[in-house]
Amino acid sequence: MKVLIIEDEIQTAWDLKQILLGLHPGMEVLAVVDSVEAGKDWFFKHQPPDLIFSDIQLGDGLSFEIFQELNISIPVIFCTAYDDYLLQAFKTNGIDYILKPLKEAEVAASLKKHRNLQHALVQTAGTSLRELSSKFLQQPYKRTFLVSYREKLFPVDTDSIYLFKLAGGLTELCTAEGKKYNVSCTLDHLESVLDPDKFYRANRQVILSRSGIAEIEHYFERKLLVFVKAVKEPIVVSKAKSSQFLNWLEAGPANRA
Repeated sequence: MKVLIIEDEIQTAWDLKQILLGLHPGMEVLAVVDSVEAGKDWFFKHQPPDLIFSDIQLGDGLSFEIFQELNISIPVIFCTAYDDYLLQAFKTNGIDYILKPLKEAEVAASLKKHRNLQHALVQTAGTSLRELSSKFLQQPYKRTFLVSYREKLFPVDTDSIYLFKLAGGLTELCTAEGKKYNVSCTLDHLESVLDPDKFYRANRQVILSRSGIAEIEHYFERKLLVFVKAVKEPIVVSKAKSSQFLNWLEAGPANRA
């Protein structure tokens, strides 16, 4: 199998190459490219590989630009230090997503997933890689937010978040402990990366967590007041959304295998 590595960290690229050759001595690493422009140039001059391992954030942009501009349909295993681009990765021929630092077991699991997909392609002629990938992968919803507090960064798990809201032009998350932190995302973006079984867009200013809801009261004109644990002010759900919200709450989270 012929592999291309897109990675701008020399040590990481070397480590990945050694892991790949250790797992499969017959594998051929065609090249290591370290930028978006170098990646585009490489594809113009060479035959495509069988598989790509790619970082996302490169020195001159995001590697997605390579795949989107050249309309590349080769399967990609993304390797990155952050999970901010999970959804976009799986919309760009991504078949797996490995967080750095790279571990041999995770690389091996990704290669196995690639083999399974290749086998499925042979068995189901005419089915696209993206369609098959969706059968092997669960929707990659965001699980952790990196927040800043007193010049330190630390992760906040989505299960401990009760609320996202707009406050003073900034997006703020509220935790089960009643703590508040700013995040550099719009509510529209958050709505696209959060698990819809766990989070609900109550209105233009608020996204609610199922686990944070304490109680609900009927409000005038068939609106709803939602009281959230560790939050003083209730959240208003409009008449237009009230039935949908109650159905969502009553349905409960989906049971994913």
